[in-house]
Amino acid sequence: DKDGMKKQTLVTALIAAGMIAAAGGLAVCGGAQAQVSSEGGPVMVGGDSMHMDELAHTQTLVGRVEVIQDNARLRADKVVITRQAGANGRGFGEVVTIVATGNVYYVTPESTMKGDQAVYTKATDDMVLTGDVILTQNQNVTTGTRLVYNLTQKTTTFDAGTGRVKAIIYPDKK
Repeated sequence: DKDGMKKQTLVTALIAAGMIAAAGGLAVCGGAQAQVSSEGGPVMVGGDSMHMDELAHTQTLVGRVEVIQDNARLRADKVVITRQAGANGRGFGEVVTIVATGNVYYVTPESTMKGDQAVYTKATDDMVLTGDVILTQNQNVTTGTRLVYNLTQKTTTFDAGTGRVKAIIYPDKK
């Protein structure tokens, strides 16, 4: 019967993904995966271990985690991807959030962002880094405690809580 085949296919896919993760490999995820690049496309995730919770609609990766899409890369000690429910209220649908903690790096062709935590929210297409945040663009360096980067608009907003945002900016050469 069709439902039995669908369940068997899902179980096989989950076992395969778990085996890839356990082996320290990278798993490639389809279009419903996170947007870490404004360009879209398939996403590759990898870490030392991965736990998938179908009922909670989460994927948790721990240890040298990388989330790569097109020309963007998110690295951290731990990443939790939360999704909407899939078909029939179970499984994995569209990404809702990605939370990265510990030694967070978000790298695009234009910049490198470093922080203690990053939260990507698909609804706003914002990546928010907090903690000891450093933004590097070519030779330019900006520091603060909170950075909001919009992937679609490619805009950055920085603040420093009770401190100050600091920047060293080198003019472009003519």
